Amino acid sequence: MRRAVVLAALFAAAATTAGAPVAEAKRKPKEAPVAQVEQPDMAARAAIAKEDALAQMTFWAKETARFPDDPAAAVAFTDALRNGGRASRAVEVAQAALQRHPGDFELTRALGYALVAAGRGAEAVAPLAAASGTMPKDWATRVTLGVALDQAGRPADARLAFEDARKIAPNEPSVLTNLGVSYLLSGDAVAAEKVLRQAAAMPGASAQTRQNLALALGMQGRFAEAEQLARIDLPPEAAASNVAYMRAMLSDGRRWGDLRAQ
Repeated sequence: MRRAVVLAALFAAAATTAGAPVAEAKRKPKEAPVAQVEQPDMAARAAIAKEDALAQMTFWAKETARFPDDPAAAVAFTDALRNGGRASRAVEVAQAALQRHPGDFELTRALGYALVAAGRGAEAVAPLAAASGTMPKDWATRVTLGVALDQAGRPADARLAFEDARKIAPNEPSVLTNLGVSYLLSGDAVAAEKVLRQAAAMPGASAQTRQNLALALGMQGRFAEAEQLARIDLPPEAAASNVAYMRAMLSDGRRWGDLRAQ
């Protein structure tokens, strides 16, 4: 009888002492809340492209501040600054972004474009050549490389770049326009006229192409033809004024450098 009492007491003690630890072991620790990573508003980014240059610069300045590790924002800010006439600032933005993302193709190309816009063609050659090598079908970057080479005083190399772009986009008038301008910068108005006439005859040729052709004609002393061509895009008074200015500059050899710069 005493044995039965002892066993019952042991079972009662086990039931009493074992219940709490088991329940405690089943409790799960609370999980820490997951931090929400801010995402860019892609709709707003697409919409800003329709706004003016100042609005775009302001928008992308804020985007790069909010997303400093987003190379796409840096590229867009660089392009907005360049298109807004702030080429030097565009260079600074692209260079800073490339320190975070070395070798990024879009940033490298944007830097090259900004350097050309700032008139720093010699510095632009390396990034534009690298970008061209990365994208063999990118004719626009090859054209910009040609412009950089012309700025750097390397017209022969510039024309090779333009010809490379021409092979990729044979029907693109801007390629021939830049090739024609390269000849103008070297003082070869005859070669420039030939190339610019081809460009002007292409669908989509711009007013800039025709004005460069008018310049090539004026450089050969064919002012009446130059004025007639200029009137396609300019009022008669403006066309006459441009040709008169061209005539005055060409009559003064010391001002030839000014004409080249323009």
